[in-house]
Amino acid sequence: MRYLKHTAAALLGAAVLAAMPARADHMSVERWRAALTAWPGPNAPVKAESGKTVFVVTCASQGIGCVRAAQGVEQAGKVLGWTVQVIDGRGDPGAWNGAILSAIAAKADGIVLAAVPPMLVGDALQRAKDAGIAVVSVFNPKPADEDSIFAYVRPDHHAQGELAANWVAADSGGDAKILLIEDKQFPELAQRVDGFREALAACAKCEIVESVESTIGTMAQRLPGAVAAALSRHPDADYVVAPFDSNAFFAGEGVRQAGRSDTIKVTGYEGDPQTIEAIRAGGQAMTIANPAEWMGWQATDELARAFSGGTAANVPVPFRLIDGDNVPQTAGWLGDLDYAAQFKTLWGVK
Repeated sequence: MRYLKHTAAALLGAAVLAAMPARADHMSVERWRAALTAWPGPNAPVKAESGKTVFVVTCASQGIGCVRAAQGVEQAGKVLGWTVQVIDGRGDPGAWNGAILSAIAAKADGIVLAAVPPMLVGDALQRAKDAGIAVVSVFNPKPADEDSIFAYVRPDHHAQGELAANWVAADSGGDAKILLIEDKQFPELAQRVDGFREALAACAKCEIVESVESTIGTMAQRLPGAVAAALSRHPDADYVVAPFDSNAFFAGEGVRQAGRSDTIKVTGYEGDPQTIEAIRAGGQAMTIANPAEWMGWQATDELARAFSGGTAANVPVPFRLIDGDNVPQTAGWLGDLDYAAQFKTLWGVK
């Protein structure tokens, strides 16, 4: 029944989007389904020095996107002859701070924060800056004011939230009842929620029936039960929108516990390998995908610019909407382009 309902609703999608205000046009669902064909940058060459030591601090091992970004740094670092040490942040601000202090003690040349919120490690970052260590943030939004971070490697999270809302509005035929999951610890996830709420307001019959709070450190234990309980309170809910794909996996467990797999569509963000497979198999409906390994290479590029005394490129990272109509045959969305070759050309290496 779910597929009959949503197939009929999808036929109304174009009309729903056409009726939405013009400000949503730049987040057209069809436009963002298309494969990436043009290199977005950076474009300025940089002489990458060898022999550097870099620490990568991940948000948590459960955060597949930040782990993939760390793997990208490892891959790129190997090309440049760097020593790269990855530390699991375990979803714990104490562990994040400790990892940065370990990098300082080891006299690292650079630090990459993989989805670690800078505002929660501010004192440690200032100590890193005082020690002359370059820091690059991955995933976190770039603030308006200058701080101790050299460069930010991130997509437009607010726009991703808008795009997710437009997809839900179109897919539901303009009549979605949504359980929204929020993780308020990470600023990029808050921006996604803000964009989602703002764009969804243009869909007159769409409604967020309840918001469920979650944290990356507890989602495996607590989120399935919280989602199942919320769905029991809202039998009319037909979409669960998670803030990232690892979270969507546990939200999906809650949907199954509630016995609602036939009536609920789960969406997320990141485009991780298990999610692409789940979309292919019909287990997850949609994701707004980031090329996480590419982001690790781009963070390495930014560090190379810092080490050479240059300025940060701060080029926003591309993203793509992936659902059952355009799911790729790759293990996770990798960005459609040969990003490794592009960066090697910039660095003058083979």
